[in-house]
Amino acid sequence: MFKIESTPAKVCLGLSAFLLLLYSISFMCFSTEYVTGGDTGFAIIDNGLGGMTDDVAYGMGGIETGFNGVLFFGIFISTMLILFEGAKGKWTIMLPVLAGMVTMTVCIWMNWNSESAASETPKYVSIFVTLVYAVAYFLLRDEGVNEGLSDYKPGLKVNDKIAMVALILLVLSGLYYSLRMIFTPDSVISEGFPADEAWVGLLDASEGLGAPFPTTVSVTGSLILIYTLWSALVLTDGAKGKWAIMHPSAMAFIAATVTSYIGLVAGLARTTSDTNKMDVLTIPLVMLLVLISYFRLKDEGMEDGMTFRGEPLEDSGKFTFALLTLALVVGLLTMINEVLWTCLSTLINGYLSVLTDATWVFR
Repeated sequence: MFKIESTPAKVCLGLSAFLLLLYSISFMCFSTEYVTGGDTGFAIIDNGLGGMTDDVAYGMGGIETGFNGVLFFGIFISTMLILFEGAKGKWTIMLPVLAGMVTMTVCIWMNWNSESAASETPKYVSIFVTLVYAVAYFLLRDEGVNEGLSDYKPGLKVNDKIAMVALILLVLSGLYYSLRMIFTPDSVISEGFPADEAWVGLLDASEGLGAPFPTTVSVTGSLILIYTLWSALVLTDGAKGKWAIMHPSAMAFIAATVTSYIGLVAGLARTTSDTNKMDVLTIPLVMLLVLISYFRLKDEGMEDGMTFRGEPLEDSGKFTFALLTLALVVGLLTMINEVLWTCLSTLINGYLSVLTDATWVFR
């Protein structure tokens, strides 16, 4: 099933994939529950602040945490792709991921809020995942992970003008967002949540809508950096065989778009400030730019060497079908979690309230 020969490398990649999936699902589907310590419902993992409503981190950054989960999801897909398709030439995946993971680990430790009683597990998990992923990379050198790396000579290697513009926009916007979030997270937060605006003080932390902390924002920047480097590789190294880094990007931002707009329908998104509105519009724009780049570059060898479980694969619309399936599945799960479950919880709470009032009447 796995196309990796080294057992230690398989173990390392498997551990990385498991932890990426764990945090991805927890953040994507249970972000509010995570930041409120499980007070608002079931959580696979949480920040350990259950019942501590006075803690400075309680209910802060639920939406941003959910977005981080989507970004983790794409990196999980890229890790599974290495396991199932083999390591040959996959430096294009692994080096950007390593750069992002190292940056994320440093950011978490530098921006951790010592005033909060939140669980410090993420600090140590980030170190562990980074080290395990790095070990996997070095173990895979004998399996050709660095094939093509010595031939990499940066330049504008994309011929299609529309795809080139799309990739340049992805790289420039990615660098703008990621570097600001990494180096000046406090400024990013103050711009998005101005202290002199009345609506900022009305954000309901009990629903996970509080302003994010620098830790969360800098993690977002570190993860965006990975996707930016992937786009930069397509632009500067050419499209040939780059399906392996474009598939995770496309899937991640399709999932991000679907979850964002269902969140709008469910009333779980912030749309008060101009910055909030811009963020909502930016996600589908990035998705479109990724998809435009991918499909425009098919004629330049984007899908050369594409495999499925190690066997050569002719696309014939299979990737498009996979994207539509992903959008449908993520949409349904998000709707069930954020819309239907929220409505059901409201009905149950209303019923219990009425039942309690009736009990007092009969007393």
